[in-house]
Amino acid sequence: MNDELKARFRQFAERLSDDDAIDEGGLTGRDVKSISAAIADLVEIRYATLQELADEAMAECGPV
Repeated sequence: MNDELKARFRQFAERLSDDDAIDEGGLTGRDVKSISAAIADLVEIRYATLQELADEAMAECGPV
């Protein structure tokens, strides 16, 4: 999740009152704020292909 999207979600969450009912399932503004705080710490993990890993290993270590 990119930083802009996290910031937009945080802004949305901050506009809610803790007791606001978000849906009929019982989700509240307090819950959304907790979710927002949790995703603020998420970082994007890029997955590499095996070829990319091999190329990087070859660049660092040379042929074996």
